Amino acid sequence: MIIVYFVIGVFFASIISYSAVREAYRNRKIETDVESLQQEAKRIQNENDNLSKTIAFLETSQYQEKTAKQKLNMQKPDENVIVVKPGMEQPKIVTSPESNEKKFLPEIPNYVKWLNFFFKYN
Repeated sequence: MIIVYFVIGVFFASIISYSAVREAYRNRKIETDVESLQQEAKRIQNENDNLSKTIAFLETSQYQEKTAKQKLNMQKPDENVIVVKPGMEQPKIVTSPESNEKKFLPEIPNYVKWLNFFFKYN
């Protein structure tokens, strides 16, 4: 008789233990899901903050002025605009295949460089 009670007790203990382990596993899974959703919410909130800052910047007069200058080629009434073209090429180094000597092209005087800078367009 004691053996029957012992077997029944072990059976109920195993059922209760199985239920407890299953509930603990379910709780742990829920916790990890909540943590991942919180991280996702923080990421989305940061993204929203960045977008809000970008929208606020796009609505400023500084951005509108910059865009008008760049895209529409506009300027303020009292503003002077200077167009700078790309610079002249540097003297090229000429090397001959039969010798390892490097020969430089003649150096251009500074006043010619300045004249070319201001008046010669590439």
